[in-house]
Amino acid sequence: MKRILCVGLLAMMAAAPAFADEVKVTKAWTRATAPGQDSAAVQLTITSKSDATLVGVMSGSAQRGEIHTMVMEGDVMKMRAIDSLPLPAKTPVTLGADGNHLMLIGLKNPLKAGRKLPFAITVKLANGKTTTIRILAAIKPLDTTGNDGQMHMQMQPAMQMQPATQMQPATQTEAAMPQHEHQHQ
Repeated sequence: MKRILCVGLLAMMAAAPAFADEVKVTKAWTRATAPGQDSAAVQLTITSKSDATLVGVMSGSAQRGEIHTMVMEGDVMKMRAIDSLPLPAKTPVTLGADGNHLMLIGLKNPLKAGRKLPFAITVKLANGKTTTIRILAAIKPLDTTGNDGQMHMQMQPAMQMQPATQMQPATQTEAAMPQHEHQHQ
């Protein structure tokens, strides 16, 4: 009887939509924070099986999360929040190497090397449905360089942060995010 119950349960699970299978997140990491630092850039690679769009980031460890890009305006590199980021089908999108990255702003506690930072991303799939993917980012030492192909993010005096238009602050915490749970290193 137990065998039949297990087989039936597995069959029902296989028939349910598996949004986690649609989007794969790898190489999620951030640097430890310096004393007084209240924000952190998170770098990762996202691969979607079909066209999709990254539409949000949130963490119970920060007041809000934003998707950011870096743009040159004259001789000044500026960081700007953007509302969304396209995820072309079957194409790894590395946030960090190309200037795009996730920002967690208003950190509630310092980030310490060797620990994990829980956060979540929200992705809108081609079929119009959204899914929230929970991730644990490795927290690397503050002096970690981007030699492994990751973005070199040095805050220069000329770099200015511009507010996003119509960005909504994250209001959910990890405890309220019911979707998929992924742990990446």
